[in-house]
Amino acid sequence: MSDGTIEQTGERVTFRFERRLSHAIDTVWKAITDPAELERWLGQRPEIELRPGGRYVSYHGSGDRVVDRVLRIEPPTLFEHTFWEQVNPTAVVTWRLSPIADGCLLVLTHSLGMADIRGAAATVARGDDYTLIISRNGAGWHRLLDKLEAALAGHSMEWSEQAQKALQERYAAMLA
Repeated sequence: MSDGTIEQTGERVTFRFERRLSHAIDTVWKAITDPAELERWLGQRPEIELRPGGRYVSYHGSGDRVVDRVLRIEPPTLFEHTFWEQVNPTAVVTWRLSPIADGCLLVLTHSLGMADIRGAAATVARGDDYTLIISRNGAGWHRLLDKLEAALAGHSMEWSEQAQKALQERYAAMLA
């Protein structure tokens, strides 16, 4: 488990995570783009049209059905899509894979504008402050990548509310 970073440049916030995975790049590519593989580690099956402009429909624990778009795809090294586009119109998630000696390096970035964060605070985040929204996003991506790593290793990952809170506190501290 390795922490990501949060960088704010002007009106843009970018989360960045690096994970060294001891799996072939094709295995990781399939895990992040194949609906059946995503269902295996996310618990819900998305609908993905793997082409620029294609739909990426995901289902979240909150019951939300989120329709996003594939922006760029370069198998097996680059997958880029919008993220909760109806709430965050400027948000972009990029999954980059590159081979390394013992597997592959996954670099995930999620970039969005402060206007998206303000919009979320007024709608889906129900008045939460910006620090909470940003730290929750950082903790969410961190946890998602932990789940991916566990699934690739052949096990499931248990998660608690206390673990989530501790992770959010670590990401909130990055904003201080």
